[in-house]
Amino acid sequence: MVTTKEKVFFVSGDDFSGRRLIIENIKKKTLKVSSSHLNVLNFYPREINIKDLQEKVLLSSFDKEKILIFKDVYHLPKEVKDFLYNNLSKIITSNYIIFEAEGECSLRDKKISADKFFSFIIANAACYKAGTALQNLSFEDFKKSIRQGNAPQAIYILNRLFEQKSSDNEKKALGLQLFGILVSEVSYLKNDALRVKYLNYLLEADRAMKERGFDPKFAIELFLSRSLAA
Repeated sequence: MVTTKEKVFFVSGDDFSGRRLIIENIKKKTLKVSSSHLNVLNFYPREINIKDLQEKVLLSSFDKEKILIFKDVYHLPKEVKDFLYNNLSKIITSNYIIFEAEGECSLRDKKISADKFFSFIIANAACYKAGTALQNLSFEDFKKSIRQGNAPQAIYILNRLFEQKSSDNEKKALGLQLFGILVSEVSYLKNDALRVKYLNYLLEADRAMKERGFDPKFAIELFLSRSLAA
């Protein structure tokens, strides 16, 4: 028998990159094939239409498992929380659910414990807190994530490495080191077309930093998003 913890996940924490990495890893584990927009549905509090939600999670085809990701869950409308609470067992027969929350999450918080929806979800879901793993990161971890083509992890490590630097000079030096690593990794690509394409991306990033004053971390993150996530 499938348990709630196998189908429902609660991801919290102040670290946006960490939450994104955890969610990507959950998606990879729960879907037997690569995640795509056809398998993953994102819901935002201000945009949720209850009738549309009901149709998508209860009336749509059951031939393909979906992942339903609810962003910023602390601001979900009451009618949405009530619908999910009352129909959870039915919904998870053909869906996985990921609830994402910014900030700390604990049943010791009276606002959370007093809410029947949150208290139930936190008590029964598989809970993950961003920032509790991958604390000691290195250039080798960064290289490994690039070689694996794992954009969320590469961006997460990028942000962690920059967080370890306090001064602008240190961050500038780190940016140059990471940029050098990217040039080296891309240069060894066997696919000629991809190698040329990514080197052009790097050239654009380099110009953005030197000529337009782009922050090194932002320029590198943009490159990673364009290449690895493509």
